[in-house]
Parts: sequence; structure tokens; C-alpha cells
Amino acid sequence: MSREKTEKLGSLFLAVFSTGLAAQLATGGMEADQWLGAAAAVLGSISMAVAVRVWPQPQAVAANDRRRSGGS
Repeated sequence: MSREKTEKLGSLFLAVFSTGLAAQLATGGMEADQWLGAAAAVLGSISMAVAVRVWPQPQAVAANDRRRSGGS
């Protein structure tokens, strides 16, 4: 499995897990500050999952290109 696929699956798992955990705890009853913390955790994990998918991948520089330009 490639690193990119692993990152995407891991971020998806985190988003689903945090959403499910927040929902499970909400059924048991939470106070307002707990709701706020759960919402922040869910939004943070979803934001990370989106960032993993849209963030540009670094471009590898070929060794031949560096030699041609005179770099070491």
C-alpha cells in the first residue's frame, strides 16, 4: 500500500472514529462544554481529512536535473 493511500485511509478513519465516538457519548448525555469539545474534535478531524486530500504533494527532483543545472 502506498504512503498516499495510507494517509488518506488514516485520515478517513480518524474522522469516522471521532464522529462515532462523539455520537456515542452524546447519547449518554453531555453538558454544553462537552458538546463544544466534541464538535471541535469532529471538525478538526474532518478538516485534517480534507487537507490530506487537497494539499499538493511535493515534487521529486530528478538527479539528472540537478546535475544539468550545476547544483550539487
